[in-house]
Amino acid sequence: MPTPGPVEFDYETLFRSGPGGILITDSSNTIVQANDHMLAWTGFSRDELIGTSLIRLLPPADRILFSARAVPLLHLEGRVSDMSFNVLGKDRSARPVHLSASRVNQRPQVESQRAASIVGTTVFLFTPRRDRSAEEEHLISAVRHAEKADALRREAEHDLARSAQFDALTSLLSRVGLMPRLVDMVSHVEPGDDLVTIALGLDHFRVVNESLGQAAGDQVLRAIAGRLETLADGGLLCARVGGDEFVVVGSGQGRGVSFAERILELVSEPIRVDDLDIVVTASLGFSNAAISTAHGDRPASFARFAELQVRQATTAMYKAKATGRNRWRRFTSAVDDSAINEIRLLGEIRSGLAHAQFRLEYQPQLHVETGRLHGYEALMRWDHPDRGVIGPDGFIDVAERSGLVNHLGAWAFREAIDRCVRLNASRGALPVTMSVNVSARQLDDPRLAEMIGELLSQSGLDPALLTLEITETGLITDSPSAHRNLELLHSHGVRLSIDDFGTGHAGFAYLKDFPVDELKIDGSFVTGLGISAEDTAIVASCIDIGHAMGMTVVAERIETREQLERLTEMGCDIIQGYFYSVPLAEEALESWQSSA
Repeated sequence: MPTPGPVEFDYETLFRSGPGGILITDSSNTIVQANDHMLAWTGFSRDELIGTSLIRLLPPADRILFSARAVPLLHLEGRVSDMSFNVLGKDRSARPVHLSASRVNQRPQVESQRAASIVGTTVFLFTPRRDRSAEEEHLISAVRHAEKADALRREAEHDLARSAQFDALTSLLSRVGLMPRLVDMVSHVEPGDDLVTIALGLDHFRVVNESLGQAAGDQVLRAIAGRLETLADGGLLCARVGGDEFVVVGSGQGRGVSFAERILELVSEPIRVDDLDIVVTASLGFSNAAISTAHGDRPASFARFAELQVRQATTAMYKAKATGRNRWRRFTSAVDDSAINEIRLLGEIRSGLAHAQFRLEYQPQLHVETGRLHGYEALMRWDHPDRGVIGPDGFIDVAERSGLVNHLGAWAFREAIDRCVRLNASRGALPVTMSVNVSARQLDDPRLAEMIGELLSQSGLDPALLTLEITETGLITDSPSAHRNLELLHSHGVRLSIDDFGTGHAGFAYLKDFPVDELKIDGSFVTGLGISAEDTAIVASCIDIGHAMGMTVVAERIETREQLERLTEMGCDIIQGYFYSVPLAEEALESWQSSA
């Protein structure tokens, strides 16, 4: 019986009549063929499917699964089996299917253009689907969770970037948000127009926080921001760039001095806080420059110009604060030179502290009636390596504005207390006091009383031998820290003296509210004794009122015998000045004291 030969099959007929849905795609997953079952099942015609992407037949979730699972397996292993999907029909309803696929990489026998185009094809078989496995559901859930997390991350990054652009308390622009908008303003302003940059800082704003609480302070800041925001409607930029500092920027002509004064008036209008009308003032600095000077071809030139304007306005604002507050100051080169010189001087002060260039000199104070030595006033001197000896007037103001005065003050107290201990070391000698000047900035330091108390405790000096000389400015401060320091120091036995009395704003009414032991008449009035009737009357009044309030009265800058005689007649208690002695270096103290 002859062996039967191979049976010839019509493979195209078998493909078209297959029991399951079959799709053939090229290497880019574009459908190149579909069988009849697939067409009947999905409702598409052959022409509607061929040439379209297989992805088109998958819902979004299944597209994720296909890309994340099926495609990598086909590339790595050449086949996929037992995977569950949904296929979308022409009516866009989902049909659950079971998917298997194989990559076919061999070259077809038919050498035709059409056959050559399907080399490297993939055959997909779709049959009715079972439920997805737990692993597949987990993968889809994980991918969806990752997408959701990524979307939340992008949203959070956007919110964070936006929050950095705006101040959370006032909703004004922050410094970060101001600069790019200012650069954009500079780049779009008409050549020849001015850019006016205003920096303002509220005066003594810390007093509001300390006396009424931070909530009241925040309410004040929001009120000021709201007023400045009304200016933004006119095309201005408004920003809160610091705790109580704001910047307003505008372009065009007609903005300058009058605009600065308008803002000061706007800020100073009463603010209602907890049934109180609070009036705050501001110090304002402004800088204006023609935009044409900033124009260039590169954005970097705009940025440099914008930053320069803000810096110059801020410099002028601090100059306004230093010259009395509640006023404006225009930036000029003189202001800039002053600021640069101040920065340079601060560096030299720090270097002077580090290299022991500071020292104390001591001017004797004597009892008027007996001529006996009462004590000394410690006066700071700076042995500058280039400029020689510099007195306090040459550096104290700068040190006070920067806070370095606290370091200088701590050093001066340590030196003066140590010197006073040695001056009182001789047995049987009458007590010798030591007076040390304290600035308003030092008095505001919450650690001042504790620091002086520790120095006195370590040295063993009787606190009654130490006198703190406070200016009238320090006396009338509203700072709770200053009040606390005065009360603590007085309770420890340290004597308190009002220095340069009569030149400030305290007046006699303030004396009864503070634990003051000594009144020191300003030397400018002493110089006019016997020459100016007004000066003579002021000195007499200071002595009478001081005695009436139980205070010791000191007169400084005594230079003539006539002045001494008049002060003796008026009943002044203690005097000091060149008539008796210039300030003495420490090595000259003992010899002067023994000859006095």
